[in-house]
Amino acid sequence: MEEAGTRHVGIDLGKRTYETAIVGKNGKTTAGNGKTCAAGRQALYRKLRPGDKVALEAGNMAFELHEKRLKVLRGRINAEAKADEDMKRLQTIAGVGPVVAYAFLAHVWNGERFGSGAQVSNFLGFAPRLDYSGTIRRHGHITKRGNGYLRGLLVQSAWMMVRSKNGGALRDRYAHLTRERGKGKKKTIVAIGRRMAELMYSMLRSKTDYEARAWKGPSNTAALTEEARMSA
Repeated sequence: MEEAGTRHVGIDLGKRTYETAIVGKNGKTTAGNGKTCAAGRQALYRKLRPGDKVALEAGNMAFELHEKRLKVLRGRINAEAKADEDMKRLQTIAGVGPVVAYAFLAHVWNGERFGSGAQVSNFLGFAPRLDYSGTIRRHGHITKRGNGYLRGLLVQSAWMMVRSKNGGALRDRYAHLTRERGKGKKKTIVAIGRRMAELMYSMLRSKTDYEARAWKGPSNTAALTEEARMSA
């Protein structure tokens, strides 16, 4: 049983964590936190008085309703992924699952409104900023002007691709840039995510499935250096 006093419990649905603040008779505040999974909630219940638990239940029910809605949405996306030809096509890429394929199609659709893969990566905010000083042109950080959620999904997929046996040329390119050229992993993975977006666009336009192929190597050193700068 916890010390008597006023207790406040908050639930963060986004991060799926809760925070507690227990104020005792002496005015001292004891803070705590944990996960809002079933086991985490039960652990919290054991620490609270009945009155505090009532306050938690309202947030707990909202959380469970949120989880149920997510489960329904995931079911719909998975069903769509099995029926839609374009979604099935995109999922032949290592690291691309139903959610990534669904999100990409929701924003890019079949790609007919874009003239090239470069336009798609620019639309998603993967293009670098250009800074000019006289005759000197420098590439800055990516613009991040596109849909941040989809861009984040593509970067996550890129991490999965470079760790997959079926990563193909993009996996080999990542290994070359990070191991042999000493480029930062985080910056390089953004460049791989950009190339994934362009690859997905190309597959949608050509109606072809992904086929893992070995990378032919750094045939153009200048181009690789430029790509590393663009991923900054």
